[in-house]
Amino acid sequence: MSSLRPALITDIPEILRIQALCYTSIEPEKADAFINKLQQAADCAYVVEDKNNIIKDSNDNAHTEIKENGKLLAYVFALPIRIEQPPTLDADDFIVPQQADCLYLHDLAVDPSARGLGLSAPLLEAFFHTAQARQLSQASLIAIQNSVPFWQRYGFHHRHPLSQDSELQARISVYGEATYLTCAL
Repeated sequence: MSSLRPALITDIPEILRIQALCYTSIEPEKADAFINKLQQAADCAYVVEDKNNIIKDSNDNAHTEIKENGKLLAYVFALPIRIEQPPTLDADDFIVPQQADCLYLHDLAVDPSARGLGLSAPLLEAFFHTAQARQLSQASLIAIQNSVPFWQRYGFHHRHPLSQDSELQARISVYGEATYLTCAL
């Protein structure tokens, strides 16, 4: 059994571990970037913790393994922003804008050993619930590593920026091949 809960500063080493396993096309963010996100919007970050040590083996078979309780399996980090003004990658100085109108899904990652267990669904449910609680009318993200079809299943779609803002284009370009997606809430 896994358990969804708010992310804590003490989770950052495990978050960094998962991040390093999941992202091959970008340089992983540093601990200070995650600390900043938690300080700015603690209600927008969640983790899934392994309560029964359910993992998958190399043949994709679910099984139980005796290991340390409390291993994190997945996480999501989001930030309230102005649409089309996402923070830079690895930013450790982001400040939530006063007139935020969008919940930016900065990062969702699932430990490869836990893929296929449906852990994205509760994280995204928490994400959308947070957007609703904050009365935000839209969500956005930058899709990387060929993930656009995954995000489309949750209502995100391609968005051509309202403006050809060179700052937005620069922020997207650091991710390599990436697509800016939005979702009306």
